[in-house]
Order: sequence, then structure tokens, then C-alpha cells
Amino acid sequence: MNDFNQAIEAARRKQRLMTLSLLAGFVVIVLLIMTVVFASRGTRIEVLPSEITSQAQVNTERGLAFVIYGHLYSLSSVAEIKAQAPGFMPTKQQLSHDDFGKVTTITLQPLPGEFVLTTSANTDETSWLINDDIAAVASTFQKKLEAGEYAITVSHPYYETESRTYSVDRGERIEEQIELTPIERTVSINSTPKGATVSIDDTEMGETPFQLSLAGGRHAVEITKPGFDPTLDEVEIKNTANDISRHYQLSPKSAGVSVSVSPAGGTLMRNGSPVAITAKVNINAGQKTTLTYTKPGFFPQSHTLTLAADEQRDIKFSLQKEMGEVEINATPQATVTINGKTAGQTPLKLSLHAVTHEIEVSLSGYRSVTKTLTPSAKSPAKLSITLLPEKKARLLEAPRTYQTKAGGEMVLFTPNDKVLMGASRGEPGQRANEFVKTATITKPFYAGRHEVTNAAYSQFKPDHKGAGNVPVTSVSWLDAVQYANWLSRAENLTPVYGVTGGKLHSVNNDADGYRLLSEAEWEWLARKAGRPTQTQFVWGSNKTLPSKAANIADESSKGSVTTFVPRYDDGKPGIAPVMSMQRELSGLFDMGGNVSEWTHDSYNLNVPQKGAVFAHMLDTKTTGMRVVKGANWRSGTLTELRASFREGLVETRDDLGFRLGRFLYGGNE
Repeated sequence: MNDFNQAIEAARRKQRLMTLSLLAGFVVIVLLIMTVVFASRGTRIEVLPSEITSQAQVNTERGLAFVIYGHLYSLSSVAEIKAQAPGFMPTKQQLSHDDFGKVTTITLQPLPGEFVLTTSANTDETSWLINDDIAAVASTFQKKLEAGEYAITVSHPYYETESRTYSVDRGERIEEQIELTPIERTVSINSTPKGATVSIDDTEMGETPFQLSLAGGRHAVEITKPGFDPTLDEVEIKNTANDISRHYQLSPKSAGVSVSVSPAGGTLMRNGSPVAITAKVNINAGQKTTLTYTKPGFFPQSHTLTLAADEQRDIKFSLQKEMGEVEINATPQATVTINGKTAGQTPLKLSLHAVTHEIEVSLSGYRSVTKTLTPSAKSPAKLSITLLPEKKARLLEAPRTYQTKAGGEMVLFTPNDKVLMGASRGEPGQRANEFVKTATITKPFYAGRHEVTNAAYSQFKPDHKGAGNVPVTSVSWLDAVQYANWLSRAENLTPVYGVTGGKLHSVNNDADGYRLLSEAEWEWLARKAGRPTQTQFVWGSNKTLPSKAANIADESSKGSVTTFVPRYDDGKPGIAPVMSMQRELSGLFDMGGNVSEWTHDSYNLNVPQKGAVFAHMLDTKTTGMRVVKGANWRSGTLTELRASFREGLVETRDDLGFRLGRFLYGGNE
């Protein structure tokens, strides 16, 4: 074989070897793919909605994986795929090892349709409505909406409203300029006098009366006539308004007046009407005009003038101060203060500027009186004032009854009286501690309509228990006065009792706060208030009890008390709600029974000096036993039922409560 043939044979062997190599590589690749397919778990990919399943494309975005006929095959632990279809937004989803071999669903969201609409008006006053709901106010309407049909309305105040219906598909973009039709309205213009020239938007159009059609929008109107000031106006033609009519009253050409005033701050009037004080005040040319300047406390000044058109004049107003005579008298003689400055003692005559003054007439111990007065030069002014003592003024102002913040009712008493306390040795049932003595009751004071109830006391001590409308019992004297102090502070009154560390250390006789009734006040209320003469019992001087006179030991208490009053039945075998019995002669309730009552006074057995009269003041002793007054539901003896009956106690009892009192304006005032 020659060299040529050998070369050809070598080339053929090389060709056969290359063909075999390519075939072997192809086989390897096919085997590799089959290995992947068989080695990995195929994951079915479903693309929703179903209407696009056949059109959807799914591709591998990340990982050693590929998609064949809607199935994902992956040799990596994580694969990311991307699904897309026409008219829908592409969506990516990551699958992990746990997802392989299962069915994975990818739901594509439809692409919105897009509107880009403009109008021939091309202004920001354009309103866009979708299905009759306002969507935007702008020159351009640009909005993405779901595929569907929409009624779009375009509204502009100067154009006819335009409505159109659009159908938009997924991913579709609609761009359009909508031609709007300008509106027109008839404008009628007249004037007094007639024959004035009418100019619209700086173009002369005719003379009044005049009528024309104007397109929508704002239009400047000018009315001119020789001898009259120009009149400027603006009309607006809108699609919500009908035809427009204007009638102008032309003003004759004016003249000018430069005004200077002294003092400043007054009022300038032009023919009776107020005008601003400016550098130039206009008046009608050729007409008589009166300018008047006024200010309180000064005499007014006027100028009357007639000026030609465009004539100027300077006028100066200089007002003279007005003074008035004032005479002030007071009973009793008192100090006069005017506008916060002392002016002297009454009687007082003085000349005052004719403006409003605040005049106060005052005297120590009396209620001050304040008046406002404006003097006048036309006639003298006279003030005659009678001052009331402060106590009398406060008494006249004081309510006859009122509710406390704790809910109790207080009743005002205004005595100027005496009470004979105690009982003589010959009185049946009298005890040795009932000393006869005279006490004055002269200061206005309040007393509780009834005893303090559990409901009221629990506001002071929230842990206190008991039926709400029943008198509080089993409280000590110190508990009672601390309740009084608490209520005083709650109502911004001055507390009577000085208590520190659970001990009483002082009594403020000048305070107007709540306290316990004094023993003298208690006996006056129980024996004399509301009565023509002093009585022995709360209900009178007859030993026989009227029906429902008091809750005491009666037939209904038989068996639960040691002594009871026979043939009397108040219907209450024990403690009763307040005001269950009849109102007493004083107007109060339950002083004759239900529960006994702590009083303010300390208890002692000192025999009073014969003929002594005790003043209406508070006992200031801070230690010792305290006086208890009044019968209770356990009382059944003549001794206990008498209003002069008294005890001295330190400890509390379950049939012992308390009633509040207070001075109207302090003990020593």
C-alpha cells in the first residue's frame, strides 16, 4: 500500500473514531438525563387559574433542575422556578427537598388594565368619576384597574359633563384625550343710570342695558360712565349655574378728605354711617356730606362740606374732654375706691371723666358694694348705698337647706334665743347631772336633718359596713369629729378639730367647718326650736307619746329590752332607717329616739354658777368624757325619754351615733 492509500486509510480510521466518540457522548448524555429523571423525584407544577394552565410557561431560575412537560426534576436540595402567562404577573416560587415529588400550585395574579386620560381643558379643576364615585381631581387621570367594564365621567365647571364606557383587558393600556364642549350662558347687564359702557375682559362690548352669551370661566366686567366712578366686577360662568343678571348702581365721582383725629381710637361717621379712618375718606362729589368724630368721654365734633369731583380737603378733629359731677353717699360712712384707687370717704362729691368707672364702697365688717357708673356733663349722677354687715349679707345669701357632698341634708337655723338647760330636782325622772343653766343661742348655724348614715360614713371610711340609710353606730367621738373634718375639707370649709396622731389637740371656734352639735344647741333644737314655749320632751310636754313620735323601746321591742313603753308601738323593734318617724317640731328627725347622739361638749359634773348665762361658743377642752344626748331604740324609761337627759361616755355603743352641725360664718365672727 502506497503512502497515499495509507493516508486515506488513516483518515478513515480517524473519522470512524470521531463518530464513535460522538455516539458514545450522546449515549452518556442520554444516560445522564435518564439517571437524573429516575434518580430524582418529579414534582408536578400546576399553574392557576385553570384558564391559563395550557399557556403558562415554567422555567428554572435557580438550582440544578429542569422542567419537562410540567414536571420539575432537581438534583439540588433547593430549586426556584418562575411561572408566567400573557396578561398575568410573573411569579417566582422556591421549592425545597420536602416539596419534591408532590404537586406544587402557583397562582398567577392578573395584570391590571391602565387608563391614561386627558381632556382638551387640561386643568387641575377636572373631576374624574368611576361608576359615579369620585376618583380624582386632576388634569390627567392615570389609574390601574382590574380588567372589566367601567363608566368614566369627566366633569369640569366650565364644560359640559362627558361620560364614556370603557372595557379594559388584563395588561391593556388605554390612552385617550377627551374633547370637552365649553358651556355658554346668557349674561344680562344693566345700570343706574343707563347708558354706561360695558367692557368684558378689557374689550368694549356695548352700553347698558346689555345682553350677551359668554363661555364658561371667569370674566372681568367694567362699567364706566362720565361723571361716575368706574365699577369693577367679575362673573363666573359655571355648568351648575343658570343665566346671570347684574344691575349696577353707579356712584358719582367722589372727592377726598384727609382726616386727622385727636384723641385716637374713636369712631368716624359719614352721614351717620361709620367709616374707617384712612389716609383718604371718599365722599360723593357735589353732595353735602357731614363727617362726625366721636369717642366715649369726649364731646363729639362735626364738619359739613360739599366738594367738587376729585377735590381734596384736609379736616382735623380735636375733641374736648367731657366731665361729669358725681355724688356718692353711704350708710354707714365708708371708703370709696374708683377704678382700684382710693378716692376718699363718703359723703363724696367729685368730677369724673365721662367714661365707665368701677366704684367700690367698702367698710371693715360690712359687705362691699361695687357699681359701674358713666358720668355725663348733662346732669350730675348720685349713688346712695346702704352697706349690710357681712354676717347679715352672708345670712341673706345662705341656702335654707342644702345637700352635703356625702349626701346628708343640712337645715339652717337663725336663733336669737335662750334655752334653759337641764331639769329641776322636782321634775319626775330628773338625774343629778342635769344641772339647770341658761345658754344663749344667737349665732346662725346648720344642723343635720337626721343622723349621719352608714352610706355617708362609708365615703370617709370605705371599709365601713352597714345598711346604707341606717344611722352609723359603734363609732367613737374621735371617729365622728374626724368624719366632720374630712367633709369640711371636701367642701373647702375650715376644719374645726385639730387632730394629730389620733389625738385631739385643738378646737377652732372661728371655723365654719362641720362639727358635732354643742349640748346647748342640741337641747334648743330638741326643746325650743319651732315651739312657742320650751318643752320637756322632743314631741312636747305631754308624757303620752303621739303616734310615730320616736323610735324607742315599745311594744314591738318586748323581749329584747329590759324596759319598754306600754301601749306604744312605733313599728320598729330595733334600729331603723333615718326619718322613719314623724318630723319633729324643729323640722328635724330622730332627736327623740332611734340612736343617741355624741355632742361636741366635754362631760363634767361642775355645778354652774347661779345666774350665769353661757354664750353660744364651742367647748375647747381636748380631753375627757363627752356628752351624749337623746334617747334610742332601747330607751323605755321616763328618765331617758326627757330631752334634758345626758350621759358622759368615752367608749362607743351600738345604739350611739352622731349628727352634724356647723356655724354659718365661724364661731367668733
